[in-house]
Amino acid sequence: MQIVRTALVFSALTLLASSGCVPDKPRLNSPPQGYSEPQHEMSSYYAYHNDQGMLNDMSLADIHFVPHSAELSATGEARLDRYAELLATSGGTINYDTKIQDTQLVRARINAANDYLKEAVPGTKTIKVAYGLAGGRGMTAAEGKSDKDVARQAEPRKSAYSLKSDKKDSSK
Repeated sequence: MQIVRTALVFSALTLLASSGCVPDKPRLNSPPQGYSEPQHEMSSYYAYHNDQGMLNDMSLADIHFVPHSAELSATGEARLDRYAELLATSGGTINYDTKIQDTQLVRARINAANDYLKEAVPGTKTIKVAYGLAGGRGMTAAEGKSDKDVARQAEPRKSAYSLKSDKKDSSK
């Protein structure tokens, strides 16, 4: 009787243990790792378009800093890195446009951006950040429409805004 009871308890525990050890289902809502698909082939056509907009704007904003601090955000570092590349030969002034009233925070942010640029661009023309409005006059509606029309034209990054001609001069 004791052996039968022990066998029944053992088999019941085995059954419970095996039914509770069902493998996990695959997670369906997990975030993708890396790019879910490669960058679109048209993205290189707009690279210079964005650079020209940055050069016209020449500004930093509050989004380029960690909120309530003078530390640059990753977006701010990426923007200053790109400005460092674009202005390496000519130099220039990047304006910090903000509505923050705390003058100490504004000065600390400008100093942090200038310190970052000094490390990013050693030995090149001076690039500095100063308090001021974003540059550029903006665009009229007609310019905006023509800008879109130009952007629709395919032009690979290799030849966009290039001073060199890839074509052979046939007049020689």
